[in-house]
Amino acid sequence: MPATLTPTRRDEPAFGDGGRGFDDLPGYGGGDNNRPPEPERQPPPEGYRIGVWLVLASVTMLFSALISAYVVNRAHSMPIEMPEVLWLSTIVILTSSVTMEISRRALKRRLENQFRLWISVTTALGAAFLVLQLIAWSELKAAGFYVNKNLHSGYSYLFTGLHGVHLIGGLAALAFVTWRNQAKWTTVRRRVAVDATASYWHFLDGLWVFLFLILFFWK
Repeated sequence: MPATLTPTRRDEPAFGDGGRGFDDLPGYGGGDNNRPPEPERQPPPEGYRIGVWLVLASVTMLFSALISAYVVNRAHSMPIEMPEVLWLSTIVILTSSVTMEISRRALKRRLENQFRLWISVTTALGAAFLVLQLIAWSELKAAGFYVNKNLHSGYSYLFTGLHGVHLIGGLAALAFVTWRNQAKWTTVRRRVAVDATASYWHFLDGLWVFLFLILFFWK
């Protein structure tokens, strides 16, 4: 009697580092194999991940060039007064990474309400971080450290400003994956988009901690 051939798990496309991946989502759409393919199967959802890695590479090169100039110009040796509010903003953005991860895992477990709750908290924390950065700028100005006070203050405004601009992009991505009509994309595409957004968000969190240390603690 001929043996029955069944597909193995190795035949299924890999997906991420958590959840059940594509194997629980036949047809890329979360239904069964008899159901017609859902829209948005092309291009492949991995495009979100590739796009984010390209963005991260460009952001890394940008900040690497600026930090090199910061070091060469010995800007760190010039005086500056660290705004105390930066401690709070640092705690806020680190907390947002935790809530982002909780929301990502909730989506993989198909807990839609928890996903929306925690990604909304992440968005709120990101917005709060931006407000706190603006307060930090006002504290710098109140202490007499304007953009042109010295190179150290100039780079401080530049680094925090550029980081804030990229964080606004992260907030836009969070809003996109949260509020886009679910009927317009497949389950897998949504998961990959959230994974890619989480990678971007965690990168910005790590970048801020590095900038915070190099601006105000490296002597």
